[in-house]
Amino acid sequence: MKKLFLLLLLSSCANVPQIDRGHLAKRMMSLEPRPEEATFKNEVRAFRETAVGGSAAVGGGCGCN
Repeated sequence: MKKLFLLLLLSSCANVPQIDRGHLAKRMMSLEPRPEEATFKNEVRAFRETAVGGSAAVGGGCGCN
């Protein structure tokens, strides 16, 4: 079972040729295709709940934030 998992893990990595990288950088390929809509929804949620923040991780790795 471990060998199968390792085989699948290694086979999923691929180098993308330079010419094809433009297709992967398109807006529809991003995790959030409409960031302005997400920002608006966060503002509405903050207004309705009278709370701001806590929706995303912030800070470096030092643990001081």
